[in-house]
Amino acid sequence: MINTSTGKAINLQTKGQLKAEIARWTDIMKVKPVQIRIQRMTKKWASCSSKGRVCFSADLLQESGAFQEYVIVHELLHLHVPNHGKLFKSLMNAYLPGWEAILAERNGSATRSL
Repeated sequence: MINTSTGKAINLQTKGQLKAEIARWTDIMKVKPVQIRIQRMTKKWASCSSKGRVCFSADLLQESGAFQEYVIVHELLHLHVPNHGKLFKSLMNAYLPGWEAILAERNGSATRSL
């Protein structure tokens, strides 16, 4: 993944790095989650509750940087848009151009959902 502010490649390998990247995106997207958790999840890569709690799978640390970034942006965007409609997809394009290619590449071996 390329850090959009520095242009350098990112590979998040620790929970601390993942939390820092999530915090960076909360600033960019101007969202304020009530709680952010990184935990064991076997069926999903992440989830967002209607109360503003966002959970990310610890297994994301084993994934590519591009997919990590996609999951972060996707889940945080649910704090603004609760569904996957036209507005959601338009905002995904604005925040993360090329997200569909990242998802298409990853979905070839995906066993979880978002």
